Amino acid sequence: MLTRRSRSAFVAAVAATVVAVAAGAFAGGTASAAEPSPFTVVDGAIRTATGTPTPASGTHASLWGNSSSATTSVAGSGRVLIGAIGDNCQGWPTVRVTVDGVSVGQTTIVSATSYGTYPVGAAVGAGQHTVRIQFVNDFRAESCDRNVHIAYARMETPGATDTTFSFAVLPDTQQEVLNSADTRFRNRTDWLVRNRSALDLRFVASSGDVVNWDTPDHSQYVIARDAMRPIEAAGIPYALAIGNHDTQATGVGGSARDPAHTRELVRDTTVFNQFFTVGQYGAVQGQFESGKVDNSYSTFSAGGAQWMVLTLELWPRVEAVAWARAVVAAHPRHNVIVVTHDYIDGSGAIEQSASYGATSPQYLFDNLVKQYANIRFLFSGHVGVAGNRVDTGVNGNKIYSFLQTFHSNTTNPVRLVEIDTAANSLRTWINAPYTNESFPEYDRSFTGIGVLR
Repeated sequence: MLTRRSRSAFVAAVAATVVAVAAGAFAGGTASAAEPSPFTVVDGAIRTATGTPTPASGTHASLWGNSSSATTSVAGSGRVLIGAIGDNCQGWPTVRVTVDGVSVGQTTIVSATSYGTYPVGAAVGAGQHTVRIQFVNDFRAESCDRNVHIAYARMETPGATDTTFSFAVLPDTQQEVLNSADTRFRNRTDWLVRNRSALDLRFVASSGDVVNWDTPDHSQYVIARDAMRPIEAAGIPYALAIGNHDTQATGVGGSARDPAHTRELVRDTTVFNQFFTVGQYGAVQGQFESGKVDNSYSTFSAGGAQWMVLTLELWPRVEAVAWARAVVAAHPRHNVIVVTHDYIDGSGAIEQSASYGATSPQYLFDNLVKQYANIRFLFSGHVGVAGNRVDTGVNGNKIYSFLQTFHSNTTNPVRLVEIDTAANSLRTWINAPYTNESFPEYDRSFTGIGVLR
């Protein structure tokens, strides 16, 4: 039996454990695991495995309350199989299993020493699945404490992981929404949907300035929203960064709406949030401010790895950056893709001015981007045409930043990013389907990108 400490003590223990996991160490000594833990844990901890057979990671996910869960990504088909041990306290622990957000069933763990194999629910189809295991019958008495420890989750019929996938990043589309006869925006999203399988497209992002300015009839927002309908209908998750032209700071014609109040108006995104919502984005897991997509994060699984798209407001407030730090720190096994409107310029240099916002892109780099080992990529627009740079974070990880702005009056570029998790590589290119045009001068390939799996 594992005796649980006080709830306040456990809060401190969780924080310590998260740090330990990131560093590769665990309570009770340094782990010599061949693999990292496959689980992301909420209200629990990754600990050295005590049951048999020992899992490949040498660890298990300890869950100690009804708010505790462990989440992982597995490939294959059939029923979900979990391996776990439990601490009996006037009864054995029970867990509920969800697959891709749908509850498939419960099982009770009946051994304190052997992880065993517990099948849960009906069979599911082949593919990459997100499996969440939640403890549901916590109990504590004076002499005992009921807990559960998850060693692994796998599918009944394992599937081969497709290690190559792609995501797309839309540039500033503000020139494509000026009149309803311009079909370039919709042409791009239709093309992405038609080529979804060929690209293995998993996510669509935008670096902002979705529209040029707002009008009383919101006509540009109507065009932009309708252009995103194919992505929504196809069930492809997406997220749009908010640029200065997407706020009430920019008036009709592109000049300041009210020069005396530009700093306040750049945070007025009321209209944007009426046309683009969490529900439409499809995979949002959290927001800085309720009811607003300005600062939000979405997650998805691809290539046998976990990914996060973190969308931040233009020249973000210090509080928004602090929120982003907490989000990234809480997801150490996710490969993080940051998207914000202004970050690098056309020459690839990090922008230094906060303009009429709160903090500069350099501040964002110093206080967020370079601080976390799991931040992989950053995408922005606003200035220039296209470009890129590579930085090294304080943890030695490479950070790949890309610019795609274009402001095209004739075609509809989109940046495509292909990730191969097995080869640990990235390939990116820009295509404009409206004119069947490519931009080979902006093609880039990188190896050794450090994907977390």
